[in-house]
Amino acid sequence: MFVTESLNKIPEIVEQGAFSAKLKKKLAQKFVNLEATLLRAKVLRELSKAKANYIVQSAIQHEQSSLAYLFAPFILGNLNQTTIYHSQATAPVLNLLSRYYQAEKKPHLKIDDVLQALNIYLDLHDNDLDDIEFFYYALLNALCRADVTQIFLITHLNVDMQKIAAIAQFFKIKIYCIQTNPLDKMMDSAELNMRKLLFKHKDQSYIELCEKLSKLNAQLLSVNGSYNQEQATQLVEDMFYAEHVYEKLSVYAEYMQTCLQNAVSNHPVTFSA
Repeated sequence: MFVTESLNKIPEIVEQGAFSAKLKKKLAQKFVNLEATLLRAKVLRELSKAKANYIVQSAIQHEQSSLAYLFAPFILGNLNQTTIYHSQATAPVLNLLSRYYQAEKKPHLKIDDVLQALNIYLDLHDNDLDDIEFFYYALLNALCRADVTQIFLITHLNVDMQKIAAIAQFFKIKIYCIQTNPLDKMMDSAELNMRKLLFKHKDQSYIELCEKLSKLNAQLLSVNGSYNQEQATQLVEDMFYAEHVYEKLSVYAEYMQTCLQNAVSNHPVTFSA
């Protein structure tokens, strides 16, 4: 697909997966020249002063505990880390976010404008791609951004870690893979009591749920060596109890809802987080 040999390792990342005709068409619609955009981002990354994380998460289905990672951008935001979260707009995701803003609607906003205001952006993709197609689409979007220095791949797909390492070396970027288990379940998102989950007072079931979510999200803080697993888990759990996750989520939701209500397609939003 690519002229540059190193780029041809990208379509080989997912074992028994490949670039479908549908994916190629979608990429052609978004990028005038995908290869040139990738190579340009590679060069500019070394010069970029902006540093951002990019989370690619495979579709979250009914009752899967991987819903925990939907909180990751707000957790990283509390550590002053700019983060783009890219997943599909499945029912569990919308069940949770729609309590705070009209997440099912797509505001016509530039990602960089939102990042500049909040350091967080949730890119919720339509469910028009299968798991492998979306994985590649989101990864390529991440690699095309010169400000992205760390990519977290959260997926149940079987991936070739050697290919990922080679791509990370070529692009001079850090790529971490967090494997999820589709059979690992948690409470249905529609039944979650967010006041118990995100506020101080929790009963035993929510104490245990908070511990589970904290351990899962701690992986994003420990894989790069910033914290060990125990330290990272405690840090994330403290954020759930101290309402820091709620504060970031509510500020983001307020911003997005304001944009939706005012139909600000061509009008910048002034907002102080």
